Amino acid sequence: MKVKIFSDLSRTKIKLSGKIKEPIFNELEKTVNDWFGDSPEIKIHKIEQTVCPGSFLGEPEKLVITIFYEA
Repeated sequence: MKVKIFSDLSRTKIKLSGKIKEPIFNELEKTVNDWFGDSPEIKIHKIEQTVCPGSFLGEPEKLVITIFYEA
């Protein structure tokens, strides 16, 4: 079994009121979809998603997608 890990910083649009408008993970989604498209022969066993929270020091949260597969 093999493992592929994708990660990206969470970039979020925030309204002037401070409420979250929409999360932006478009680049990460495109990267994962491109990998799936380039690897049609793989068999996916499991996909995990983890979000690591940001810090009070201004570090953004991080999204990690882990894919367990066979080639």
